[in-house]
Amino acid sequence: MKPKLSATVSVVKLTSSILEFYKTNTRSSIKIKVGNDTIFDLVNHLDGIKSIEELSKEYNIEKSSLESFLNFLSERGLLSFIEPKNDFSDYESYRRVINLLGDYAASHKNLVEFWDNLRNSTVLVIGLGAVGSWVSCNLVQSGVKNLILMDADKVEASNIHRQFGYSEMDIGKSKVDVMEKFLLQYESDIRITKIKEFLTNEKLPSLNGYKIDLIINCADKPNVDSTSLWIGEYCMEHNIPHIVGGGYNQHLSLIGQTVIPNKTACVKCFQKTLDEENTIDRTRVKKLMVENRKVGSFGPMCSIIASMVGMEAIKILSKCAMPSNINRRGEFDIFSMNIKYKNFERRKDCEWCGKQGKYYNY
Repeated sequence: MKPKLSATVSVVKLTSSILEFYKTNTRSSIKIKVGNDTIFDLVNHLDGIKSIEELSKEYNIEKSSLESFLNFLSERGLLSFIEPKNDFSDYESYRRVINLLGDYAASHKNLVEFWDNLRNSTVLVIGLGAVGSWVSCNLVQSGVKNLILMDADKVEASNIHRQFGYSEMDIGKSKVDVMEKFLLQYESDIRITKIKEFLTNEKLPSLNGYKIDLIINCADKPNVDSTSLWIGEYCMEHNIPHIVGGGYNQHLSLIGQTVIPNKTACVKCFQKTLDEENTIDRTRVKKLMVENRKVGSFGPMCSIIASMVGMEAIKILSKCAMPSNINRRGEFDIFSMNIKYKNFERRKDCEWCGKQGKYYNY
C-alpha cells in the first residue's frame, strides 16, 4: 500500500506543534498536534510513490505507529491508499471528479463506493431541449455511463442558439440520434437507450422495464406543470429520486426542485402550497389570447440552470452528499445575477406523501 495525501488537501504548519489540513473543495480544516518536524516532513512526502514500509525506514518511525497515524488521516478523508490504475481504471479521464468526491468520503473505500455508484447508475433525461441537452452532456462529462434519452423532436434551426450538441448539419434529424452521436465522442463505451416519443401520462408505465436511479424532467410539452406532476407521481410510486429541470420566462430562470420520495417535499406538496399562495380573484383577470407563445432565451442562461441540475444529480447518484435543492425552488435573475429561493415544507395533508397519502412510506 502506498499512501497519498488527497490532491485537494493542503498542509500548513501553524506552530511548531500544530499542523492544519485544509480541504480545498469543501473549505473545511482539521488541526492535529504533532511532536516534531519529522511528521510535517513525512506528510509533505505522502505522494503515493513509497510504501508504508519504505516510509517507516526513511523516517525512523515504528511501522505500527505509522499505520495508526495514516489510518487516522484516512478516516478523516485526508489520505488515500491509492493505486489509481488498480482502484480506478478511468482515473486519468476523471481524476478531478474523483478528487472532488474524495472530499466527501470518510475513507478511500468510501470514495471508491461513491465513484462506483456514479458510474453504475442510470439516468433518464426527458426532453433534449434548452436544458436537457446541456444536462446530458454534464452527466457524461462527470462520469455517468448509462443514459436513457426521451424526446420525439427533430432538430430545428431555432434550437441551435441555445441547445447544446446540435449544429446546422443536424437540422431535420432526430434529437436523440444526434445527441447519442455527440455524447459518444466523450466516452465511446457509454450506454445510451433512446426513446423517440413525447412524454404523456399514458407513456410512463412503459418505463417499468428500465432500472432507473434518477429522472430529470426537462420536458415542457404540453407544459412544465403537467409533466412535473406526471413524472412526480410515477417517481413517488416507484421510489425514484427526480429533479424538475427548470425553465425560462420573463428574464428569470427557474431552478427546479429535487425530490427524494418520502424524505422531502414532493411535487404535489409544492403544487398545493403554490395553489394556496397564488389564489386570485379570477373575475378581475383578463386572459391574453396568445397562441404558440415564444419567450426570449439564450445559451448561457440555459447552461447555468443545467449545470445546477447536473451538480444535484451527481450528489444523488454518487450518494456523496444530500442534494441542496430539496424543499425549495429558485429563480435566477439575468439582470441582477441574484438567486432567490423559496422554501417549501413536506405537507401532512399531501395526497401523495402525507400520512394518509397513497405513496406514504415510513
